[in-house]
Amino acid sequence: ELTPEEERLLDRDRTVDRQAYDAYLRSHQYWDDLSLEGLNKGMEYLNMAIEKDPDWAPLYDGLAKVWGGRMQMGFVSPDIAMPLIFEYLNKAIELDPNFAGSHYTSAIFGVWAEWNWEKGETEFKKALTINPSDAMSRIHYAHLLMILQRFDEALIQGRIAVELDPMNPLILALFAPVLISLEEWEDALGYLEDALEIEPTNHFALGNLDLVAYRCKEFEKAFEALKMTMPFEDDVKQDMEEIFREQGIEAVYEELNHLMEIKAQKEYVSFFEFAVRYMILNQNDKALDWFETGLQFHDPNMPYITTSFFDKTHLYDNPRFIAILEKMNLPLPIN
Repeated sequence: ELTPEEERLLDRDRTVDRQAYDAYLRSHQYWDDLSLEGLNKGMEYLNMAIEKDPDWAPLYDGLAKVWGGRMQMGFVSPDIAMPLIFEYLNKAIELDPNFAGSHYTSAIFGVWAEWNWEKGETEFKKALTINPSDAMSRIHYAHLLMILQRFDEALIQGRIAVELDPMNPLILALFAPVLISLEEWEDALGYLEDALEIEPTNHFALGNLDLVAYRCKEFEKAFEALKMTMPFEDDVKQDMEEIFREQGIEAVYEELNHLMEIKAQKEYVSFFEFAVRYMILNQNDKALDWFETGLQFHDPNMPYITTSFFDKTHLYDNPRFIAILEKMNLPLPIN
């Protein structure tokens, strides 16, 4: 039997412009890989859809997600993205307060933009109450749970997400960090490779593959994935290839940080990514410098400071590391 609330939600009906709906679906086809090109193309389709049907909430929710993706992947700074994110999200909620996607989006930005863990969990639960079969809400809720060191719960939500949408490369790639939080590196590598078998250019999967392959000591795989996501021309990638062949993957990470620091003088880059590479290189003071910069500028990847992308056990008693977690209201990672 349906509850009165379920009957109310299912009783809603709305006619959507066919061309707007088609453009909405096409937007997801492009931006789901979280590459800059895909995000830009997705935004283009969403704006086309709004011209056809300006009062349909999912279109504004989609724009909020696209701007969030641009921020999360380090393509635009939070101070530019966040006002636009909340402008579009508020518009979506105004048009349809019961659209599950808007609660999911509100949860996403509660966690990765505002660092408000309680708000994030509340909104994820609202989204899943309205639509329990939403795999994206499940997998991102799993990420929040692992950030909060609730690993058993994270694994449950992650596995449900994969069962709900097993051929979605982004779901598979997002499940890998959940396994990483449990130190299941080989399994995480398998899910990333499954994602790339479905979509070989998936930017998110490639961006995680180099770190996971490195931890599995599969350095050739690590370098090939890293090369595909480097924001540089072919001549720079060729130089990196020579460094890799002659000096190894650590030398590539060091050179990449050097080049990215030059790039950062002119445009926004993810501070968190610098820190992770310096942790790999055992340059902990430099890593902490970048973590503190990420804290200052509200880098949306900073919540992952509690996860296992790098070995940080030696930082557990470091006052600088502890201070960052305290300012973010995050629990100290479990050894």
